[in-house]
Amino acid sequence: MKKRSRAIPYLLLLLVSALAYLPFIGRFTYANDDWYLMYGAHARGADYFAPAFERDRPMRAYVLGPAYELFGDDPLPYHVSAYVFRLLGAVSLFWLLNQVWPSPSKGKSGANGKANLQSTNYQLPVTNLLIALLFLLYPGFLSQPNPIDYQSQIVSLCAAINSLALTVAALKTPKTALKIAYIVLSFLLAWIYLGLIEYYLGLEILRLLVIFLLVRREANLQSSISNPQLRNTKRSTRNSYLVSRIPYLLTRAFIIAIPFLLGPLTFLVWRLFFFTSERAATDAGLQLGALLASPLQTGLWWLARFIQDTINVTFLAWGVPLYHLAFNLRLSETWIGFALAFAAATGVVSILVRMQESESSTFGSNQPSPEVELQESQDDWRGEMLWVGLVSAAAGLIPVILANRHVEFFSLSRYSLASSVGAAMALVAMLNYLSSARLRWGLVGLLTGLAVLTHYANAVNLAREADAVKNFWQQVSWRVPQMKDGTTLAVQFPASISEDYIVWGPANLIYNPEPQTSQPVEAPIGAVILTPENVTRILAGKGMDEPNRRNIHVVMDLSNVLVIAQADAGGCVRVMDGGQPELSARDDPRVMLIASKSKIQNVDADGSHPAPLASVFGREPARGWCWYYEQAALARQRGEWERVAALGDEALGLGFYPSDSVEWFPFMQAYAALGRDKDLKKLAPILGADAFLKRQACAILTRMADQKMLTPETASSAQEWYCGK
Repeated sequence: MKKRSRAIPYLLLLLVSALAYLPFIGRFTYANDDWYLMYGAHARGADYFAPAFERDRPMRAYVLGPAYELFGDDPLPYHVSAYVFRLLGAVSLFWLLNQVWPSPSKGKSGANGKANLQSTNYQLPVTNLLIALLFLLYPGFLSQPNPIDYQSQIVSLCAAINSLALTVAALKTPKTALKIAYIVLSFLLAWIYLGLIEYYLGLEILRLLVIFLLVRREANLQSSISNPQLRNTKRSTRNSYLVSRIPYLLTRAFIIAIPFLLGPLTFLVWRLFFFTSERAATDAGLQLGALLASPLQTGLWWLARFIQDTINVTFLAWGVPLYHLAFNLRLSETWIGFALAFAAATGVVSILVRMQESESSTFGSNQPSPEVELQESQDDWRGEMLWVGLVSAAAGLIPVILANRHVEFFSLSRYSLASSVGAAMALVAMLNYLSSARLRWGLVGLLTGLAVLTHYANAVNLAREADAVKNFWQQVSWRVPQMKDGTTLAVQFPASISEDYIVWGPANLIYNPEPQTSQPVEAPIGAVILTPENVTRILAGKGMDEPNRRNIHVVMDLSNVLVIAQADAGGCVRVMDGGQPELSARDDPRVMLIASKSKIQNVDADGSHPAPLASVFGREPARGWCWYYEQAALARQRGEWERVAALGDEALGLGFYPSDSVEWFPFMQAYAALGRDKDLKKLAPILGADAFLKRQACAILTRMADQKMLTPETASSAQEWYCGK
């Protein structure tokens, strides 16, 4: 029975986090930076990662290289492993907290009644479990479904927390051999976590705070034993005495901390004096140069962002992301999310309340047991937890601010991870100051529900985007047999495109999947995002960029652009022909501007390519209207008018129709070219219902007539039906 009760905390962490993170895991694919990283790995194998990260964070290759050897191109195992390391990080935090704030009912003093740092065999307190749970569910980090690039962040956080926990374990164990083993492991894990993500350095403040707490408790207990009359003095007198001892305690804590600081200190020496970062964002000297150039202005900006980010990670993370994400949910999705959040909240509260009752925990109470009533610091563990949490949450932001970065929930949420440990501690400490148990547990349920609902809403939106991305590239695969090297893509599809590699990464995975031995890896197909500057350069037909994206060479030739558009998830992909751009009223205005610059000759109509990777792009969709449209558009490019018309007849015979009337254009042209005036006339009122499409249809048919592609009778009828003549 006791073994079962000890497993409950871990089962709770597992079940609630699975509810938050796993419902849509099978629908996700790559995200953001994953696309180019996995193209590089697909082309070069696991060896790609070493040169990719050698210029800023070389240790990341030791995470992603073995991961690629194990998982290959399939994104699902990366999602699972990211979740597992997130869970292990929470379990490690639970271990750390149970050592720092053990249940007072099992507190033990050292031999002969003397205090020491080796107190062990404590219960698993409910308060610590709640901190670990809120840390695990922390809703300010929204990049969990970005599994390849953020694998390192999550592994690093797990390693960091284990390093801290081993520090406490080393201080508590009386066995010399075990103490040495813990110190060595803590040292190695410090190098690992900082080597992966150097801006987690702020977690070292938490290490120092924990050591100081343990030293203070030991000193206080020793003083009380050696000076019994101190027990009977006023609390204010005892506090004054304790304050007077702070210099001694700080000195002792620093001496004790030296073995545990060797890891981060040696890493900093290597990083600052021996390693040369070629990336501006990770070059400490370059980042601090901004402060030297303008000390007052930069310092004030840093202070403002520090205050703002501290509030963000501690408080606003529990509401702001959900506020923005919830508006994108459909009605059914909203109610499913509410149900999951309610189930998680009620389950967590019920289990924690039962644990409190069964283990005689004192959640929200600061009544110490007789064995530890002399330990003033532990007497008010809430105060300890509050200031340690707030200080460590703020400290986690210092390296971020010094690197001129800023916490933004939807683009830079990774910068909140190091502070999430302290944020969870501070929140739980605040809850324990509430005198009303009902209010306290109600807020616990609310925080749990908000976190689960936030991750659910985030997952829904990302799964929807993943579906849109898969559908888009499957349709491109239908339409484009092969894409010529040197093509630069300008793309619109119903998902966010924040960087060019979100386009050229999947394009090269489909059309250039062959292994490479070149250094750097070549990406024959480039892409540009449609910024105002790039739109202007495309219209001018000039400009070429050749960025190196982590050892991948890409050429972006803005005079050789292929424009591809999909106005919404229900529409078909249209590959633009600059000589005859076919635009929907729902197209992005930027696409409308540059469509005439699209070079259809970049589509090799007689080429071929392997089927897109099913693990990445999903299985080929059912062949509905869009398959017929893409095949018809390809046949039109080849000049196969009979095939275009036959495809249209087959699609209509199967009951398929377009969701956007612009998709009738290939069939309209085929009917006109083949003299099928009856079918051509049927399309006239459909296209004529939209003045924008009618104007384009008139221009297309007029051009066909001018090129002698139509019989005189068909040309005359087309002018009457489509041009109003």
